[in-house]
Amino acid sequence: MRRFSIVAAVLVVPALAAARNQGEKKVDQKPDNCFYTVGNQTIQVPLGASVCRRQPAPYDDNYSLLRCTPPLDEIDSDIKRGDARCDRYEERQ
Repeated sequence: MRRFSIVAAVLVVPALAAARNQGEKKVDQKPDNCFYTVGNQTIQVPLGASVCRRQPAPYDDNYSLLRCTPPLDEIDSDIKRGDARCDRYEERQ
């Protein structure tokens, strides 16, 4: 009986460790896009892309530079339209 419990322990412990490692790998997967919302509209930003988001009034001519790493990080908050770092400008009314 003792031999059976030792053999069972030798077989079960590695199987449990492998199952645990598989579960951890699934958690480490990173998303391939970033999202933010304006009102009811969801804006999708591809991984590595930059978007310039218009700041609310009274700063209508200023933009914030956001980069998707993920998460969506604000790099600079005083960008003017025409900045070369922006891949896309958000057009907000």
